[in-house]
Amino acid sequence: MKNFWTLSGFEFRKILAKKSVMILLFLAMAASVFSNLGTLMGYVYIDGKQFETSYEGMVKDREYARKLNGKVLDDRLLLEAAEAYGTIPSEISSSYLATEEYQKNARAYSEIYRLARAVYSQQENIFDAGKMGKLSKTQAENYYEQWRENIRQDIEQSRISESAKEKLLDKTAQIKTPWIFSYTDGYGRFFSIMYTSGIIAAFCMAVCVAPLFAGEYSSGADQLILTSRHGKGTVIKAKLFAGFSLSIVISLIFTLQTYVQSMLVFGSDGKDCAIQLYHPAVIWPLTIGQAALFQSICVFAACMMTTSVTMFLSAKLKSSFGVIILVTVLLIFPMMVHVSEEEILLYRLYNLLPASMIPFWGFTNKIPYEIFGFVIPPYLYMPFTALLCSAAFIPLTFRAFRRRAR
Repeated sequence: MKNFWTLSGFEFRKILAKKSVMILLFLAMAASVFSNLGTLMGYVYIDGKQFETSYEGMVKDREYARKLNGKVLDDRLLLEAAEAYGTIPSEISSSYLATEEYQKNARAYSEIYRLARAVYSQQENIFDAGKMGKLSKTQAENYYEQWRENIRQDIEQSRISESAKEKLLDKTAQIKTPWIFSYTDGYGRFFSIMYTSGIIAAFCMAVCVAPLFAGEYSSGADQLILTSRHGKGTVIKAKLFAGFSLSIVISLIFTLQTYVQSMLVFGSDGKDCAIQLYHPAVIWPLTIGQAALFQSICVFAACMMTTSVTMFLSAKLKSSFGVIILVTVLLIFPMMVHVSEEEILLYRLYNLLPASMIPFWGFTNKIPYEIFGFVIPPYLYMPFTALLCSAAFIPLTFRAFRRRAR
């Protein structure tokens, strides 16, 4: 056992001793930090004129939203927001944001308008600010009925089985209404930035572990290792342990950095609120805090899967550069190719790729996985499958490197 830990430590030092790796990790962390703070830089322009800084706008909107924290999102609050939007001059269209009426009256209810727009908009019939100002009492009272109808239509129009549709409708029935409003921009920022941070973390892992086995081939040390006393067993185990351990550390660091930064800069309100306050189209009965946890788990699982694939390719190929290219293609493929929900089997497989399970719209997708009559939400099935695949690659990688001794 002592030899294992000694060799594992040696593998860690080999990875982290490279200046290129340390520079990459530094730049990756800087990119993750900047992607969060970058939205607060610069100015907001209305009609081509500088109106306010992005930071000032965020602070102002956050203060307005926090004044509504704890209020029930019901017909009274919707009509209250409608009254404020009704003060905007009717002849003003695209430039209403610059009007005194919007800034003094309606802006305080901009988050309520966002939620109303998401529910009342129907395909080409967009629910704009003018319609918000004319919201009727009947419309306000039917807000949740309209929301449930939208969800029902989404489910009915999907390509899943009829039994799965029934089970999903039962799931949506578990979502409690009316919702208690809360400011959610901190978690909203985490959801969006975590996509960037997760992809960066996965790419960093590919670069770090690509030379684990392939580097031995290019240096000619593979035969020496495999003919040594511990070469066919302990050394390979140490390499695998080092690769997966580094994956765990890097994914946790990027996730923690993104979470802490988002909460400190934008605020941590809304953890226990329904996820529908952030995105009304989500059909799963989750809180915002639970969704953040599941996204973190999906990022961890995606990094582990990326690491396992990278190490397997490293054991099979002679060039670490070739490994990095192939894994990079694997990571950017979902960003470049769209798979329609009409091809349900292909769509489900596509969403099991590491980069597909990281974004918010990936793990909260309305298309579940069906196995032996069970309907499994993406946020549970995706990380489980990724970790299972990671485990399956371990013996494959072990055998691929050992065969080099023959």
